[in-house]
Amino acid sequence: MEFTEKEKTMLEELKSHEKLCIEKYKRHSECANDAQLKSLFQGLSEEESKHLSSLDQIGMGTVPPMSNEEKPLPTFTAKYKAMLSPEKTADMYLCNDLLSGEKQVSHMYDTATFEFRDQNVRNFLNHIQKEEQKHGKMIYDYMTANGMY
Repeated sequence: MEFTEKEKTMLEELKSHEKLCIEKYKRHSECANDAQLKSLFQGLSEEESKHLSSLDQIGMGTVPPMSNEEKPLPTFTAKYKAMLSPEKTADMYLCNDLLSGEKQVSHMYDTATFEFRDQNVRNFLNHIQKEEQKHGKMIYDYMTANGMY
């Protein structure tokens, strides 16, 4: 598969964003106070690593197969009560940071989907975008359960 310069640049940008997401999820997992949040961030870091691997494969000319497996979204129990505590404030900061990152990455995939000529690549990038939206939904659900949103 031959890519235009614009497509190559777009792939490199997406990979750069995925690397940043992986690193932020790992670091934020270490900083999170709530065990549920630590687990959520660790799982999302692993998902972002899969995205990075897929982008590497696309860059080498192979579109990986798309998973049709629909995993149910996790449910969260409230750790924090209505009042703000230093721990809740810190976890809320981490969530807001990562939620805004997911919004940005989702936007990047939306743009990339329109920029590629190959329909299989477009479909795969759209698939990743939907997964990024699910990541954002999970963070949102955690925040809602804990009175942070």
